[in-house]
Amino acid sequence: MALVKKGKYYYGDGVDDLISELESYSESNKYPIGKTEKVMCKSCGNSLFRLFSDDDETAAVVQCLHCDERQFVRDSEEFLNKNLDNFECICGNDEFQIAIGLSLYVDTNDVRWVYVGGYCLKCGLVGNYIDWNER
Repeated sequence: MALVKKGKYYYGDGVDDLISELESYSESNKYPIGKTEKVMCKSCGNSLFRLFSDDDETAAVVQCLHCDERQFVRDSEEFLNKNLDNFECICGNDEFQIAIGLSLYVDTNDVRWVYVGGYCLKCGLVGNYIDWNER
């Protein structure tokens, strides 16, 4: 399924549609994505997560819905404080497939900007939830 716009939000069928939305969002942010990653649990291989962030420090953590293992997104561990917010979709669900988009500096593999988005397992909403300039 291609992305479908309902009101001001986009909906899709999975993480591939999420990646399309992240790419579109990144272009409007002027730091287009050059590389994407579908997040998988490093402990059990699951692809379903809760997403937590610290907006003040622009850091994010994902928690596996299968084994509860937490993983830091990129260099988030260095900047994270104890005030984590649990992301919820507009439908109230907090279970997502997660993708990360990376904007790279020209002619390098050095990361310039990080985008973290979610695909809602309940309603199919896709979107960028947090992004930051790589430190």
